[in-house]
Amino acid sequence: MVALKFWIVAALGILLLLGLNRLCSRLRWPSFPWRLPSLALLSWALGNGINWNGANHSLRIVVAMADDLLLTVAITRLLIWLVLELFPRLRLLPSTPKILRDLLLVLVSALVVVVLLQQRARVDLLGLVTTSAVLTAIFGLAAQEPLKDLIGGLSLQLEQVVKEGDWIEVEGNIGRVISVTWRDTELRCIDGSKLNIPNNQLTAKDLRNFSQYGPYGNRLFIGLDYNLPPAQAKSLLLQLARQHPLVLHNPAPVVRIAAFDDSSIRYELLAWQADYGQGLGLRSDLLEQLWYLLRRHGQTIPYPVQDLRVTAMVEAAALVDGNDQNGKAIAHSQQLDLLQKVSIFANLADNQLEQLIEASQCHSYGPGEAVVREGDQGQSLFLVSAGEVEVTKRLATGGQITITQLHRGEIFGEMTLCTGECRSATVRATCESKLLEIKREAMAALLQEDPSLLDSFSQLVSQRQAEINNLESEAASAQQQDLMERMRRLFSGWLQ
Repeated sequence: MVALKFWIVAALGILLLLGLNRLCSRLRWPSFPWRLPSLALLSWALGNGINWNGANHSLRIVVAMADDLLLTVAITRLLIWLVLELFPRLRLLPSTPKILRDLLLVLVSALVVVVLLQQRARVDLLGLVTTSAVLTAIFGLAAQEPLKDLIGGLSLQLEQVVKEGDWIEVEGNIGRVISVTWRDTELRCIDGSKLNIPNNQLTAKDLRNFSQYGPYGNRLFIGLDYNLPPAQAKSLLLQLARQHPLVLHNPAPVVRIAAFDDSSIRYELLAWQADYGQGLGLRSDLLEQLWYLLRRHGQTIPYPVQDLRVTAMVEAAALVDGNDQNGKAIAHSQQLDLLQKVSIFANLADNQLEQLIEASQCHSYGPGEAVVREGDQGQSLFLVSAGEVEVTKRLATGGQITITQLHRGEIFGEMTLCTGECRSATVRATCESKLLEIKREAMAALLQEDPSLLDSFSQLVSQRQAEINNLESEAASAQQQDLMERMRRLFSGWLQ
């Protein structure tokens, strides 16, 4: 029964330690060191729960030494966790590098082993090592590399050259620092592999840290056609960078002319981002969206090849994009069918719709590319001809919320076109999308021919907004009068 009591106490102690570990996890405190104390409890139960009367004396000494060693090391580990891990997390003490905590635990454990061997087994380990030339040489040779790694690890962390979470590059290997121990530094490389570099090698090599000094500047070199004026090219590249959500506004993106190459002007785009780990995704997004942006402005990325090949590529691209006569006819028919189903254009005759389409432009947008941005000025509405767009709005807290997704046949931007208001939301393409842009001049041309359309337009736009905002009939009527007056003022120059 006495032996069972010790095992019960040990089991309850281990359950308590596991509970403390679970509590620390929920509170997001440093992980509770439950393993060493649990092992010490099991050793204590083993030493006290077994009858050792008939056992060998040497075995009893070994068990007692193991019990004392585990208990001392467990208490030391708990104190290190409390003082050097929990207190810094609670901001009661400054943070301590992990390698110092590990070194302290190793030194205390070594000291306990030496003391226990001297008191329990009457073995003077230090005297044995210092008086034996052979053992001294063995220990000295064996400790050379570990000591170099230890000193290198201390240098890395005390001088804060690297710390956990930093993105670094060493001899072409790029990865995120997972841990810095007394022996090596562990990296999680960008390809997902694990790389361990001995600390003494890390301190001896050229090391680049992408996380120590704030935002990381992602540099892209892009060659654009000589026919595109540099001022316009720089403006397009800045527009491309500013509309991407991962690009920081402070520091602002920068575009510079890097060189005049044989077939293109090479530009340098420097886009700042908060985390280096997002760099590859950002580069891919910007390059993909650049293709669509250049296409909308009638530009292509030049290649140093013969004119024959370039012409063939342009002709092939034209066929894909539907710019040949047959493709234009099909696209025109599809757009006419879509406009007939939009409520604010439902009362227009076919010839008026065709006139509206002829005066409008169809643009392609890549995934993630912003069509309009909240707060910007505008003078057009958009019809989703193919694909899908996402409507988001800024929150007072600084974040963003998704309002809705618009699909083929739906429109947005009608209030900006009809009233001159700034864009009330940001709209991005979620996949490759084609949008028909109907500008204010195209609408004004219709109103100039038939001024009576102004009344029907204001009524239909007001009804659409009332449906979106769930307004009551009286509020919708007041909104219609206000909208009618603003449209009269906005289009007064064309209606005179």
